[in-house]
Amino acid sequence: MAGLDLRAPGDADVEAIARVIDAQDIGWWGEPDGDVDDARDELERVRRATGSVEAGARVAVVGDAVVGVAMSVGHGHTSLAVDPTADDSSAVRRALITWLAGLGDDVQIDSPAQDSERLGDLAALGFVPSRSSFELERPGDVTDLAGPAWPDGIEPVPFRLGVDDEELHEMIYSFWTDVPGHTYRPIDEWRSSVLAGSWFDADLIVVAREGDGHGALQGSVVARTFVGDVGWVSQLGVARTARGLGLGRALLVEACRRLGPKEPRIIGLGVEAENSNALGLYRSVGFEITREWIHCSRR
Repeated sequence: MAGLDLRAPGDADVEAIARVIDAQDIGWWGEPDGDVDDARDELERVRRATGSVEAGARVAVVGDAVVGVAMSVGHGHTSLAVDPTADDSSAVRRALITWLAGLGDDVQIDSPAQDSERLGDLAALGFVPSRSSFELERPGDVTDLAGPAWPDGIEPVPFRLGVDDEELHEMIYSFWTDVPGHTYRPIDEWRSSVLAGSWFDADLIVVAREGDGHGALQGSVVARTFVGDVGWVSQLGVARTARGLGLGRALLVEACRRLGPKEPRIIGLGVEAENSNALGLYRSVGFEITREWIHCSRR
C-alpha cells in the first residue's frame, strides 16, 4: 500500500493507539472496550514481554495518521487493531500481520468469529483457526445472587499483596495449563500482569483457605473493572483437592458481589469453548455467551 509505514510507537502515540483500538471495538461491538490507560498498560506488557517497544510493537502510519497497531505481549500472544474507516484497511492489517508473523513460529492472532474480512486476511497469510473461546456477560446488578455457600472448613480470607503471591501463583499454575489456551507465566511476569496496573484492587482478589481460613489456599479468582462500567472476572481456579464441593461457584458469586458496589453495567469473563464444565458453572450464575473469538496460528 503506497504511503504506508510501519514504525515502533513512542509515548506520544498512546492516544492515537487508543483511538485506533476504540474504532475497531466500535466496529465490532458498537462501543469501546478500553481507554488510554488500557493502551498504556498494553504497551507496558510489550516492554515486559519483549524487552522494549521497539522489539515488540509497530504502528501503521499513513501520512501523519496512526491507522493500526500490532503488539506482542508474550508466549506468542498478540494484539492487532486496525481502524476500519482507514483507506484499504485490509492492506494495513496484512502489513501488520506480516510483521507479527516474523516474530516467531508460535505467534497467535485472534479475531471475532463474525469478522470474516480479518479471518480472510489471516488465512491468506497462512494463519488458520486452532481453537475458539467465548466471552460471557451477566448484568452488573448482582442483587439476584444469594451469598456464596462456602464448603465446610473453607473460608474466604483477605488477599495479602506481597505475602500470598507465591502461594497463590503455585496453586494456580499447578493446574492452569491443563486447559488448552492457558499459558504458564513465571511469577514475576504473573505479578506484573495480574497484581499490578492502573486497574488493580486487592479487595477484588478473592482467596479461600482450608482450616477455617488458616490453612492452605484452595481456590481463588481475580476481579477488576474496565472503562465503560464493565466488571471482569479472570483466573478462577480451584485446587484439585477441593473440587466437587461447590467452591468454584462460591468464589465466582463472591467476586460478582464484590464488583457490585462498583456499579458495573455488566460483568464479563472468558472461557475456552471446549470447557463445558466451566460454561455450565458460569451459566448457573447468570452469565450468557455474547462473543466468540477464533484463535489463529500458522499452518
